Amino acid sequence: MVMMIKIHKIFYFQLLKSLFNLKMENHLLDENISQSTEVSFDERVKNVLSNGYNFEIGKYLSTGAAIVNKNLGGFIGYLFVMIGISIVCSMVPIVGAIANSFFISPALYAGFIMMAFRVFKERNTEFGKFFGGFKFVGPLALMTLLTIIIYAIVVIPYVLIVIGTQIMQIFDLVKEAQNGKEDPVLIAQFFLGFIYKLIPLFFICLFIAVCFSFTQYIIVFGKKGAMDAISFSVKIISKRFFSVLLFLIVIGLINVLGAICLLVGLLYTIPLTICAMYAAYEHIIGTNQSDVED
Repeated sequence: MVMMIKIHKIFYFQLLKSLFNLKMENHLLDENISQSTEVSFDERVKNVLSNGYNFEIGKYLSTGAAIVNKNLGGFIGYLFVMIGISIVCSMVPIVGAIANSFFISPALYAGFIMMAFRVFKERNTEFGKFFGGFKFVGPLALMTLLTIIIYAIVVIPYVLIVIGTQIMQIFDLVKEAQNGKEDPVLIAQFFLGFIYKLIPLFFICLFIAVCFSFTQYIIVFGKKGAMDAISFSVKIISKRFFSVLLFLIVIGLINVLGAICLLVGLLYTIPLTICAMYAAYEHIIGTNQSDVED
């Protein structure tokens, strides 16, 4: 309990510091401006794959905070819009969920990272620019479909194999249930064994999720199709997989702390973590001023 109180104090202190200590922002935003010279995406990726890259979690969090602070009201307002649209979509059975999952949410998220780009590059940040992600709704929808198919290809056979290894135990449990002789211990052992065998699947899915982290960014800034974007993301992130994994764990924990703070903290931590992810992409691959149209 004492440790949790200390964590809360540190979180609030850092939150207030990032909100009001704005003097450092210009330095943070300009730090990697040399990365943004007009170099093609393909040349950038070739360089990254040939020479590798440093991964600096602290820098990405600091730059992400600086970006958010530059347009705090806009990011929080847009977050409310995203939540509101998701709620409305959820009220429409089936069609609403499909539209939101494949078309609306990916485009809204793309608009978020495009605004992070605009703040970083000191471009036009009027609120309407948040919706620029809908220009990429086609490739983003295809990206979502391909991602689901890839997960299905991995998950479904694995689960069927696991079930196959326990088929005799399943028959025994069913037979006992029909005879009215259910054994709670055997049932518990069955489910625990099933969950235990799914642990490798969890790590496989985690690996896929981490490797796909830059896919949307490559679609938006690299102007690549869904399949190419997935391929480039996997190649780039796999070079520093564990560093990226650690970064995603850190930003996940930041959002957990935001949720603990009566959910109010999420209004800041969600934009912070999205902008920090953009900062990582900007530092590793970089973007051109012309990558986003006004």
